[in-house]
Amino acid sequence: MPRRRPPRDCPSADGPKIEVLRRGTVLWRIHADGRGPTEFRSTGAEQKRSDPVTHGNEGRFDCRRGEYAYLYLAETRLAAFAEAFLRDDVVHHPSARFVRRDKVTRAALSRIELTHPLTLVDLRGAAGLTRVGQDSWLTSSEEVDYPITQLWAEAMWRWAPHADGLCWMAKRDNLHFAAMLFDDHDSSPRISGEVVRRFSEPANLAYAVKMLAAVNVKVT
Repeated sequence: MPRRRPPRDCPSADGPKIEVLRRGTVLWRIHADGRGPTEFRSTGAEQKRSDPVTHGNEGRFDCRRGEYAYLYLAETRLAAFAEAFLRDDVVHHPSARFVRRDKVTRAALSRIELTHPLTLVDLRGAAGLTRVGQDSWLTSSEEVDYPITQLWAEAMWRWAPHADGLCWMAKRDNLHFAAMLFDDHDSSPRISGEVVRRFSEPANLAYAVKMLAAVNVKVT
């Protein structure tokens, strides 16, 4: 059942389950060092898929063709590291849990604070997933299924037109949640952010090495 395209209308007459994050909530983000801490992306997944070297890897809930811009966040710093770096061969080949140093040094860690409450479609656990006719496949499937999960993100964007984004239990650190914000619901002014560590700097690279070691990944 779960690995399918979304229906036209939300399966629940009550619509998706909603979670409100309070003003002052602090979240974390790892992003390209040249990108601003609260900068949204509008590069569609189809464009990323056609040229990942130029545009980077696609995300679970990216727009397909620019329907909305998006920004991914995590509940904790460790969850942000796990979501950013535990991808591809790092997880597909457990005996080779390495990430290249140059990939780490091109990234930065930012602290994001909510300056206003944010309303999110809640996809954590059965209570949230069943409201949209899904199960854990939606938030824990592998990258090969992203073209389908992106259709679900677009569907929930339609089903909950006043929501600022989505939240779910992070696949690579399932003790904490991840979130994705849509920019078309005026989310941008509702968050502030600052870069707290640029991994191109030696001391901050050492910090990244330590954080990745906590999830059994070595920097080479």
